[in-house]
Amino acid sequence: MKSLVMFSYKQPVEGSKFRWGVLKERRNTNKHPLSWETITGAYRKYDPEFKRSRDLDTVQTRDGVKAFYKERQNWGIKIPFVGSLVAPFLKS
Repeated sequence: MKSLVMFSYKQPVEGSKFRWGVLKERRNTNKHPLSWETITGAYRKYDPEFKRSRDLDTVQTRDGVKAFYKERQNWGIKIPFVGSLVAPFLKS
């Protein structure tokens, strides 16, 4: 069963934003490392403040699937089982 998640996420430029969606995966990047292409890729390559952290949540949002570092969340609520009801209405 999938969980509905709601959280406040710290964006580097725009500040904190409210996010919600269906939690697809919670990944510990120490146990399951990211690919070399992802680590050395162009995403925020020249941002001195950006640091990849350990816990990565993959969330299905209304804008598609997005990844969020758990350490950048101010607060969060996880509601088990409700995500299965919401998922069909979100873009995959």
